[in-house]
Amino acid sequence: MTKVTIVIPTYNERENIGGLIEKIFEVFHKNNIDGNIIVVDDNSPDGTSGAVEKIKENKDYPIELIERPKKLGIGSAYISGFKKALELDSDVIFEMDADLSHDPDIIPEFIENLRNYDVILGSRYVDDGKIENWGGYRKAISRGANIFADMLLNLNVKDITTGYRAYKREVLQAIDLRAIRSDGYSFQVEMLFKTKKKGFRIKEIPIIFRDRSRGKSKLSKMEVVKFFILCFGLFVKRLKFI
Repeated sequence: MTKVTIVIPTYNERENIGGLIEKIFEVFHKNNIDGNIIVVDDNSPDGTSGAVEKIKENKDYPIELIERPKKLGIGSAYISGFKKALELDSDVIFEMDADLSHDPDIIPEFIENLRNYDVILGSRYVDDGKIENWGGYRKAISRGANIFADMLLNLNVKDITTGYRAYKREVLQAIDLRAIRSDGYSFQVEMLFKTKKKGFRIKEIPIIFRDRSRGKSKLSKMEVVKFFILCFGLFVKRLKFI
């Protein structure tokens, strides 16, 4: 049976993490999936890690909690989670946001598509993909960033910055995770760039992305700046390989 791990970075997600964990394990059980969760918490002031520990004690779910001393960024959180998932001999490793914007019900669809592909992206910008509860400014930033990155890097992907993804373990083993230093939007782009460079097969499937109803978005102006700087840097690298 395919072993599935969901990696979830958290920072001040106490209000959301319990409901998300319950829903994921409900999907695992309903679809006979051998699955577990890795939560990577950056010392959340709201006690997110404590909430996860309480769930582990009360429900006896297969959850690994990685507690880090301070806020170190979503990119390094995913790297920590990926490394742990590989240690656990996971066959499929997911990225998923903690804020309930990614629907666990379509986890089986990701897994099914991995029969013929190596990376599956939950895409907001393919046919039937959708974003709910975002304002015009946020939509314009996201859409523009994706168009810009694809123009520079020729990835042939509509939603380069999506944070809902599934990788076969072979992909993460082939990428030098130690060399990745980017975060946020830029982390997602760098991972995809390296995946494409290695020749892995990528497919987008539509998702309905629902903006968080509780808590605050962590997107900052500095993160947007870092995204554009990284894209230019990867563009220069790409030119060297053409």
